[in-house]
Amino acid sequence: MDVHISEGRISRLSAPQTEPTRWGRGDVDGRGHSLLPGLVDAHIHLDKAYLLALLEEDDLPEGHLLDGDADCRQQRTLGGAGTAVTATAGATEAIGAGGAAGAGGAAGAGGAAGAGGLQQAMAAVQRLREERGLDIVRQGMDRLLTQMTRQGTVAARAHVEVGTGIDPVVVQVHREAAARHPLVQLQLVAFPQLGTSHDPDAARWMNRALDDGCTVVGGCPYADDDPELHLELVFALAAERGLPVDLHLDLTDDPQAAQIDLVLAAAARAGLEGRVNLGHMTALSAMSPQRLARVLAGLRDSGTSITAIPTTDLWLSGRTAQRPGVRGVAPVRALLEAGVRVALASNNHQNPFTPVSGGGLLRAAWLASLVCHIGDRAGQLQLLHAVTTSPAQILGLGRWEVGEDSSAPLLLAEVERAVDAVRVAPDVLRRLT
Repeated sequence: MDVHISEGRISRLSAPQTEPTRWGRGDVDGRGHSLLPGLVDAHIHLDKAYLLALLEEDDLPEGHLLDGDADCRQQRTLGGAGTAVTATAGATEAIGAGGAAGAGGAAGAGGAAGAGGLQQAMAAVQRLREERGLDIVRQGMDRLLTQMTRQGTVAARAHVEVGTGIDPVVVQVHREAAARHPLVQLQLVAFPQLGTSHDPDAARWMNRALDDGCTVVGGCPYADDDPELHLELVFALAAERGLPVDLHLDLTDDPQAAQIDLVLAAAARAGLEGRVNLGHMTALSAMSPQRLARVLAGLRDSGTSITAIPTTDLWLSGRTAQRPGVRGVAPVRALLEAGVRVALASNNHQNPFTPVSGGGLLRAAWLASLVCHIGDRAGQLQLLHAVTTSPAQILGLGRWEVGEDSSAPLLLAEVERAVDAVRVAPDVLRRLT
């Protein structure tokens, strides 16, 4: 097949018409390769990238990197001064009860259990940023965006932590990073990481972030003492501004702690069905078949999308002795079979919350194939869609395929069949447009 490109888009597909000896200067020989639409990361934290080595340089004691979901329970200033790092009252205990990790969890390979180790890791991150300022955030962003570009990511939804004690300039820092890396289209989420119900200024900080350039309303109800009040604020802001919602949700091994029913009800009340994406959702993997079937039907009927994150969710899950053996990643195959839109994302990169880099979105699909028991060709092609067309739909990027008038940048993968992009997860992709 010949692919004709004009002004950065496919203008025409046709049967091969010419021999290689007659190709022009701008022609590309793609024989033996696969043409893919650009990769899209639906859930990433740029402002926490590559802090692990800096923490090691800063003499963080060994064994205190992470044993819980500090992602939504840290309090810190990005480059600011005068804000102490604390854990909200009962937060680590609540996480332990929820099953992701925490005070009640057993010590894992990555760190000692208990609030002491968790708080020490949080304090070390805070101290690092206070001592070195926003430059370390910028450096991590630049490094990660460069890596994403090299690995074929062309668009991403980045969660920007906002709230009292967090320097609001962080939104502008993300926008400046986007300008330095124009090959990755960034969509920013106003993300109240610590919850909102305890903070009388939460709405003000959220509105400022939305005014400053965030175009998605984020939330983390499981980090809030009053998740219903948290959701009320998030959905009210989204409805008022006509924006989509993207939540961190149900990052737990305990199905009894799941808050999905609250979210589906809040979306319906706000008239935002079809405009909600939920990240993590590991509680689904621990639900009974009967309850899972009900939740899957609710997700499908409401048009709610799910973003599974194999690396982070595997790292954080399975740390509760009372519930051994939980897979710890949202059940991707069951979601797909139920008709729910599913994306795969990278989330965190080399920080106390995910101590490795994902190796690109094709590696996320590769890992999901193993963890979610998806080894057939049709299923693995769906995983490829989960890092291309599905997240593009979640981000509202328009038509996203290898086809005429598609808005997707094109990648040339060093594999002969598209399914091998998942089975091999090639490291090097060539961007054609």
